[in-house]
Amino acid sequence: MNTAARFMSVFEGSEVAHGQTTVGRTTRNGKAEANSRIIRDPLTEDLVERHLSGGIGVGSIPINGNNCCRFAAIDVDDYDLDLPQVNARVRAMNLPLVLCRSKSGGAHLYLFLKNWEKASVVREYMTEIASALGFAGREIFPKQDTVLHERGDVGNFINLPYQNAARTMRYALDAEGNALGLDEFLDLVDKNRANLNDLEGVLLRKQAQNHELKEYPPCIQRMVALGGLSLNRNESLMHSGVSIKKEFPDSWQGSVEEFNQRYVKPPLPAKEVVGIISSHEKKDYAHKCNVSPMKDYCDKEMCRQVKFGIGGGGGGFFPSLTGLNIMLSDPRLYHVNVDGKRLELTVEELNSPREFQKRCLESLSMRPDVLKDKEWGQIVNNLLAEATTVEVMPELTTRGEFLEHLQEFCTSQVRAMAAEEVTANKPWTNNGITSFKIQGLMDFLKRKDFKKLNRPQIQQILKDLHDNPEHATGHLRIKKDDGTHTTVRVWRVPEFTGVDADMSLGDEDDQTQIPF
Repeated sequence: MNTAARFMSVFEGSEVAHGQTTVGRTTRNGKAEANSRIIRDPLTEDLVERHLSGGIGVGSIPINGNNCCRFAAIDVDDYDLDLPQVNARVRAMNLPLVLCRSKSGGAHLYLFLKNWEKASVVREYMTEIASALGFAGREIFPKQDTVLHERGDVGNFINLPYQNAARTMRYALDAEGNALGLDEFLDLVDKNRANLNDLEGVLLRKQAQNHELKEYPPCIQRMVALGGLSLNRNESLMHSGVSIKKEFPDSWQGSVEEFNQRYVKPPLPAKEVVGIISSHEKKDYAHKCNVSPMKDYCDKEMCRQVKFGIGGGGGGFFPSLTGLNIMLSDPRLYHVNVDGKRLELTVEELNSPREFQKRCLESLSMRPDVLKDKEWGQIVNNLLAEATTVEVMPELTTRGEFLEHLQEFCTSQVRAMAAEEVTANKPWTNNGITSFKIQGLMDFLKRKDFKKLNRPQIQQILKDLHDNPEHATGHLRIKKDDGTHTTVRVWRVPEFTGVDADMSLGDEDDQTQIPF
């Protein structure tokens, strides 16, 4: 197997589409600007060869038509990462991950599997691994449990490493933190391939079965497992106090002091603990899920399931939204991941937090909070800034729908047997050209209830069908009843070949409108 074929087998995924990215300038915050789009053709060895040789970069969609995957990744989109340090953290936890530098200097932590596994299960493992590493909330690939194949959805792609392999900045690291060449990377992948059972040791639900904090939020469990709450200790204890109050509603004050002594490293001074207790006595606080270090070890799904997590306090709920794909259809459709569940939205549903809530309730059986318009706008704008455009079948566009009607008009109607019948609004085909009066086409479109294009727009499309737009119109010489000749202004299109004409008159309503 040659190098390109071997590389392609490593990133095997979708059978129907792949991604392409054109990288632009690097912004002041360190992020490389990129134009990403999904191409409705499978990833091929030729495309991979060009990628490795320095041509346009390609991406693989991990999830296939059976909603399974054979590789997954955590996208740590931080630009000041100490990659060797992250790699050391991975190895200290005995995780079979391969770290590759991303195009912007972050990290892609890849898991390569021996067998195809359900994407939903793999995502569950990868979410817990991200939390264990302190990278909670980072994007997981595949980004969704299932893909809406019947709606034209294909999923999301991840940019592949080793673009321009000879001089790449998207390389993998070895155990010592050194950059690996392409063949060395492929050897490491073979060595690190894993079964899902190999990851059981990192799962918190396995570790916490007999732990006294097993009903506490996973972020607290993780920090305790790593040696204690040592970062941002005041906020960490304030956060833990919410769960302590739930567990000990009548004696929580003393339990906060005990928790500080046992799990905060080093323990906070008594004065600060008293201040935290005093704050909790005044009101019931929500968990500090968006504050570090809690957010770095967060696992919302698991937290909703534990007794003293975010699911037990009646607080607000809003899911994570990622991976927006813009379907280039008419009208536009949008596919987005809602806590890993794929959801299709119209422009109205994407624009309105209230309509989004209704759509989630209808399709996903979840009811997120309705955000304020400004807050919702920020979320949508962030999604749009990172969105990927997806090509669609031509018939899903207005132009494609019109061309289907045009073909039917030119081939399936009772067509002219002689040039003279053009005056009766029939299409006349001769020498590879079909000629017709524009009014005949407009009447046909009216019967089809096609109103998406006006006459000037239709005329422009007819011109676009010719290499020379001037060839779209002309005059047809016909013989009149009295034997003299005249000319009729007509529009012309290339003959539709390979189409069997339907000479039937259609339904009764259409028969009454066909001019004879």
